[in-house]
Amino acid sequence: MPSASLPAYRGEFDQDTDATSAPHGVVAQASSRPQRLHTWFNLIPVDEFERTRPARVLFLDSFVTVSAGDGAYRVLFEGRDEMTAVVHIGVIFVWYGEHLLAPDRPFPTLFETTYPTRYITSKPTIFHDTHVMDFVENGSDNLHFKIVHLWKHSRLYDHVVTADRITLKQDTRFNYGACSMNPLIRLLSRVIPELELTHDYVYHGPCLAVVNATGRGAPPFHALVSLTPEGSNRTRVYVTMALSPETFPAWMERAYQRFVPDAHLCDLLCGLMANYIKNEFDVDAVIWKNRKWLPEPRLIASERHLYDVIRWGETFYPRDFRYPEVPVRAEADKRWHFLDQRRALRRDRATTYTIAGVDIVAYIDAEGRVRVFSAYCPHQGAHLGHDAGGRIVNGCLRCPFHGFHFNSDGRCLGQNPENRDRFLPGLDLPEIAHRLLDDGIEVLV
Repeated sequence: MPSASLPAYRGEFDQDTDATSAPHGVVAQASSRPQRLHTWFNLIPVDEFERTRPARVLFLDSFVTVSAGDGAYRVLFEGRDEMTAVVHIGVIFVWYGEHLLAPDRPFPTLFETTYPTRYITSKPTIFHDTHVMDFVENGSDNLHFKIVHLWKHSRLYDHVVTADRITLKQDTRFNYGACSMNPLIRLLSRVIPELELTHDYVYHGPCLAVVNATGRGAPPFHALVSLTPEGSNRTRVYVTMALSPETFPAWMERAYQRFVPDAHLCDLLCGLMANYIKNEFDVDAVIWKNRKWLPEPRLIASERHLYDVIRWGETFYPRDFRYPEVPVRAEADKRWHFLDQRRALRRDRATTYTIAGVDIVAYIDAEGRVRVFSAYCPHQGAHLGHDAGGRIVNGCLRCPFHGFHFNSDGRCLGQNPENRDRFLPGLDLPEIAHRLLDDGIEVLV
């Protein structure tokens, strides 16, 4: 019987862990929750493997080797222990349960009926300083779609959480690429017709998200978002897609093949759409990298299902995992530290500091007072002062993740800064004690 624990990681294959590290002072998620989950993992698309034939593939905090023969693929953990593998829709998958070599569940049925068109897999994207559950929790987090993705409408419903999977539906209305970090794609989003789609999601464990989509403005499609943890705190992402065979009329496909033999318009459109889906993750990843992950976020009533999603993800953690204790500095141990000159602070956006290991944001409010707060939103831990945040709107500090506004007293007004007399309970932003000495500002931390 295999050992209940995975083989020890030796360390020599965990390259690029710090290649895109979080800014100084931002708390990494690696210290909070494990990447070694017992679930199914995508390993590598068949086309990519055949083209590159890598000697080793990074996997969890170690590596696997892959060999091919007689139309089958063998996957060996650290080149020794054979794992259960299956090839489906052009992708090599490996999976297991609590034991590395002994899956405790069968491989899932991803699509009830697969399309006869080809399933196209995107190029991989490595998301640094992210955890696989970031993607899952994000997909169940309705509040952020309008703020981060600039969607005009989003409604999540029919959440069902069982031991093995999560299912839910989402009605959406948006323009492709409106939130892109690429200026050209954002420009194109203004002329591309608006889409109105209903998505059916199934999460088969934290690392396989299956999507069926229908609606107006885009053909029906299948999509698989597969997540492979690498190292302690980064994730390799592929998107595999196929379109309904009725997307293009036969005469159009024949005309296209006269110019590009052995190719299909569906394949071309699939590649574009798969990379668009990954493009949507880019703006989320900026939030994740600058986020202090909270095991007990202060969610509001409409987000009750998110608690179920977070707890569900924990069922895939190793049995011996315990959240590390968060050190709390006693009042007697706090000291006064110089922060900055008052004239360095701004009225239109907050400035970020790290003082004695504490992340802080500071600004001048509408009445000319110095305001100093914790840098992290108490709602879900987003950093309030990184490049996409720190904005002062109508005298309120705005969170870049869910658009919550905090007035100059740290009270949370929700997403509408005009709500001057209504506050979200339990979401006050912690103020940092400070004092002025001439033009200098000191903080007690």
